[in-house]
Amino acid sequence: MTRSVRAANGLVASGHHLATEAGLAALRDGGSAADAAIAAAAVSAVVLPEATGVGGDLFALVYDARTRAVSVYNGSGAAPRAIDRARFEGGRFPDRGAILATVPGAVAGWADLVADHGRLGLERALAPAIAYADEGFPLSDRGAEALAVEAARIGLDEGTAAVFAPRGHWLRGGEVLQQPDLAATLRAVAQGGAGGFYRGEVAERLAAGISAMGGALSVEDLAAHRTDRPEPLSIAYRGFTVYGQPPVTQGHVLLEELALADGFDLAGLGRASVEQIHLMVELQKLAFADRDLHAGDPRVTGFDARRLLEPAFVAARRKAVGQRASEGYAGAPFGSDTTYLCAVDRDGNAVSLIESVFSRFGAAALVPGTGVLLNNRLTGFSLDPRSPNVLAPGKRPVHTLNAVLVLEGSAPRFVYGTPGAQAQVQTNFQLAVALIDHGLDPQRAIDEPRWYHERGRALKVEARVPEATLKGLAAKGHEIALLPEWSETTGGAQIIRIEENGSFAGGADARREGHAAGY
Repeated sequence: MTRSVRAANGLVASGHHLATEAGLAALRDGGSAADAAIAAAAVSAVVLPEATGVGGDLFALVYDARTRAVSVYNGSGAAPRAIDRARFEGGRFPDRGAILATVPGAVAGWADLVADHGRLGLERALAPAIAYADEGFPLSDRGAEALAVEAARIGLDEGTAAVFAPRGHWLRGGEVLQQPDLAATLRAVAQGGAGGFYRGEVAERLAAGISAMGGALSVEDLAAHRTDRPEPLSIAYRGFTVYGQPPVTQGHVLLEELALADGFDLAGLGRASVEQIHLMVELQKLAFADRDLHAGDPRVTGFDARRLLEPAFVAARRKAVGQRASEGYAGAPFGSDTTYLCAVDRDGNAVSLIESVFSRFGAAALVPGTGVLLNNRLTGFSLDPRSPNVLAPGKRPVHTLNAVLVLEGSAPRFVYGTPGAQAQVQTNFQLAVALIDHGLDPQRAIDEPRWYHERGRALKVEARVPEATLKGLAAKGHEIALLPEWSETTGGAQIIRIEENGSFAGGADARREGHAAGY
């Protein structure tokens, strides 16, 4: 059984060992949790191109030990101002292409986090990522598998093929991936901050390249981008304060799940029991239904997620929970390639961060001369004009991305999250219950078998769940489908627990390429 790693001075847990090591090096150099997080995030954008990149988005929660305050960074970009919903004939998005890109928000998020909470500066934070992009790194087996699976899709783009199949074949595990154009773009950011990406030569090259590829993003769209700083969204749960990502993410789904669960004795039902799993599945169905009724870009729709967390609303929703499985819909499983990381430092600062290009390799479109692989976040919109999440120019889509930060009193206790599209708020729900209701160690909480609900009464369950539990769930009306014993469909979580004595315990998920380390 894998055990949590422990450290006294700082700890980083991310989706790739090179990213974790870069974050740890920043801590050793005297950096803060923010310096470590951005060093790790930037390296992730180089070594996990299927999941994240400078063409993607970022969301983070930051705890500042000096002020004892939690701040929010919603680094998501808007749809192009020139976009037209009528362009998507038949009410469907294509599966690839520059037309699917929204404004990338990750780079602005990196710069803002370092400026607000860092000590070492953006140039230092990006140095490891630039080196890996320029000099190359051996591609992991999982990265090579992603290339093989997506070869037909990404092979249609000349720029993508040139980077990932430089010797006439898609790179295999252990072969070196070099991205010199991406290194040049990262250098421009290191030297010029966010302006080195959203304005000037890089922005002009991006806009011209995107236009030539049939996309709609313009230099004006790029120049107008700013990181959103909404008020934190939180709830009280079992004596803790749980912070989730506010809209445009669906972090409010997790908080509603927990608010609903707070009215039940989950610990008394028994860990991973039929009764506990059934109840949690039914609670998340209610929270997802509320998302579909209300969620949309607050700047356009006026959506206030706090309405879904009001005690009277939550109490009324609890009455809908029955003893039998109900219908429900969480959403299609697209956009699952994302990466999550967390970092803490010896002074008690903490960062919970997630970034993504949405689908695997995003839009499968790489802008020539920039190394930037575009996101396909536009497909996060609805094309139904009745939806609060309907596509419109300058509007941001609802995101699955959410990070979690849990305080006990005024001090952080847990920093965690996971990739996994619609599974994110379901897995984060399961992790919260494992950590808080059952008191599990971080690595043990990550290693617990998981379930995932997508639609109807169907319930996907990792095959390690005991047969008696599966039969009990089926008897309650759930239509069971087995996932692999360790299924990345359910995410790739990282967790750090801050102990009462100030030391740290961390865990990382073997379902993907998670790695936790401290010193």
